[in-house]
Amino acid sequence: MFCHLCGHSKVEAILEKPAIPIYTNASDEDRKDNRLYSCCLNQCLECGHVFQPISKEIRNALKTVYLSEYAQITTPLGTGNWGKERASYYLNKLGKIEQYKRKSILEIGCGNGYVLKELKKAGFRDLVGIEPSIQKTQEIDGILFLKEFITAGFTVKRKFDFIFSFGVFEHVDDINNLISFIKKHLNDGGELFVEVPNCLTQLNSGDPAVFCHEHAHCFYKESLCYLLADYGFEVVEDRSDDHSLAICAKKTQANKVNSSDAIFFNEFQTTLENNLIRTEENLNGNNVIVHGACNSLHNILNWSGNKSDFTLVDSDTTKHGKTFFNKKVHSIDSVDLEAFDTVLIVPDFFSDAIKLDYERRGFNGLVDYIT
Repeated sequence: MFCHLCGHSKVEAILEKPAIPIYTNASDEDRKDNRLYSCCLNQCLECGHVFQPISKEIRNALKTVYLSEYAQITTPLGTGNWGKERASYYLNKLGKIEQYKRKSILEIGCGNGYVLKELKKAGFRDLVGIEPSIQKTQEIDGILFLKEFITAGFTVKRKFDFIFSFGVFEHVDDINNLISFIKKHLNDGGELFVEVPNCLTQLNSGDPAVFCHEHAHCFYKESLCYLLADYGFEVVEDRSDDHSLAICAKKTQANKVNSSDAIFFNEFQTTLENNLIRTEENLNGNNVIVHGACNSLHNILNWSGNKSDFTLVDSDTTKHGKTFFNKKVHSIDSVDLEAFDTVLIVPDFFSDAIKLDYERRGFNGLVDYIT
């Protein structure tokens, strides 16, 4: 086993859990693959990168996912209230890029094309998106959408002034193919913007959400900057927060980050197990609301085999009335809060806002988190 970033052979497992199905944000009614796949995270002892060893079986299953409508493990951008929240968050991270209005822009992993369409509305002209899950390669409203995976042999016969991606780098098993493609197709003086989940807090806190079969890499700032610097990208602006890494970089000469910047997560599994024990205690209580039909809950229930009776609530309106984990998803408006003793908030993202919503509605019981 070799590190995806530095190629070093000294790696150790920081997570080993029972095999479970792949989570794709599909409801029970729409789920197509219930086969079990291994759950493992390794960390390189040289550069500190945390990655999932992707077997051939998992790789083939994920290829099918990435060709489907469930290529993203959450609600597509601009769809429903949560999709609009995420879109607003991403566009804010992208920031002001007016200097590229009359220049060429490429989005890698453009999904449903929402961000590119917003840029088009704002007057941007030369827009291209690459995405394997779209129906076909075509131009729509002046935007060229390419139905492709970025592989070692794939190329576009042009270069771009600005290349960006949201939530893509963590999915790509052979990350070196992707970063090489970007370097090859970015004009000199051009800029790269990368957004990925910031896994530092999750890895430190033993958060079950950090593992996802779709995520080949768990980046924290030092490991993402290591990758970029190794391919000759210099960070020019850091727009990161606790939830996501958002880095603007330009091509320079290769300048590898010193591996002494690495952070090691030797206690991740121990901390995770303690969180799972505490979560089990909450789930086994009476009159419990679990808030969040998400990947984290998928991991918790599958790893534990928990069959507890709880009421499942989610803020995402597109999930209301559907079934996840054999539970019908309710809106917070549709439940009688006085009938419950505990609310367990699963997702870390917006968890404080979710708690405040329950408090504003008069809930006086215990509100707890996974970590």
